[in-house]
Amino acid sequence: MKTISWNKFVTWLSTIIVIVSGIVNINNGVDKIIARLSDVLGYFSKMLTWGNNTLTQCLRSINQFISEFIVYCSLFLLLPIAIVIAFIGIINYCTRKYRINIGTHGIPCTLLTMYHFKVANKNNKLLDSIHKDIYHHYYKIKENIRYQRLGSTEEVNHTIEEFLRVIHSSIYKTFKLDLTINIKRLSLDRLDNLCLVPFIHYRNVDERNKDNPRDFNYIYYIEVMEYERLIRYANRARNYKSDRGYEVNNIFTYLINQKKRYWMSNDLEKDMEAGLFYTSSDNYPEYYHSLAVFSITPPEKDVVPEGLLIFDTKKTGKFSEKECTNLFGYIAHLIYELLMEYNNYESKKK
Repeated sequence: MKTISWNKFVTWLSTIIVIVSGIVNINNGVDKIIARLSDVLGYFSKMLTWGNNTLTQCLRSINQFISEFIVYCSLFLLLPIAIVIAFIGIINYCTRKYRINIGTHGIPCTLLTMYHFKVANKNNKLLDSIHKDIYHHYYKIKENIRYQRLGSTEEVNHTIEEFLRVIHSSIYKTFKLDLTINIKRLSLDRLDNLCLVPFIHYRNVDERNKDNPRDFNYIYYIEVMEYERLIRYANRARNYKSDRGYEVNNIFTYLINQKKRYWMSNDLEKDMEAGLFYTSSDNYPEYYHSLAVFSITPPEKDVVPEGLLIFDTKKTGKFSEKECTNLFGYIAHLIYELLMEYNNYESKKK
């Protein structure tokens, strides 16, 4: 009964619409719209008259249409992303050989590293800007130490730490390279053993946000050796046993014994597997995956360094050797000059 009454209602409503359109004598465009409305009402009337099966089938058709529409829209939206990913993959494959050449001893740098150091840094304009920015702060600190404008050793140490912060900030802003910067000084213990002792460091952003950051108080034993091959130093370090609580790092020992200027790795895990890197300090791989170590020495060759300047990062593939040698070597030279002033400062205090 409900279906019949609804059908009658729709029929009467359609009749009234036609009569009103004739009375008002509206234009043909509106007549066509009203005619379409009458058709729609008639369609729903027939659909209800035919029964629930037809309605269910219709709803299924609508649901299928909506589902297909959503799928097509998703594919349409994902297509640009897929194209970008495919494009990056092609560039990554085509530039791999070049990135190996500019990386560290056969380990490629990333595409982003290649862009920062080779494209954005065209004609070394970014390196030059960092050099100028760093030198301004270096000169001011050097003058303050030289002319005893700092009241205590603690104040001098804090000033050098602030200089490391400036270095970190400048490199991070320019190359998006988040580094932990660490200075270790060469010293002799009570038994005249050659050691690297912690001096001043500045942590990267990730470490500063950790509740329990890595300890920097490790003392590294430097065994005097005549080996030339890096792998021999690594093998020796693995077999080292200390009753003094010292750690060993074959890169540190290698640079000091061979009077080498630097060593870099874009992937320490790969170098460990190749037998080129070993350190006994715990949790090191948890924090760092790439490493650059530079001797703190004057320009002259065959000079025992004052210590080592160490750059660590948790990311892999972050170094382009040529540009990083230029930048980090320059910083190591500035640190050497500051340490000379530091030594003079300490001697005058005594």
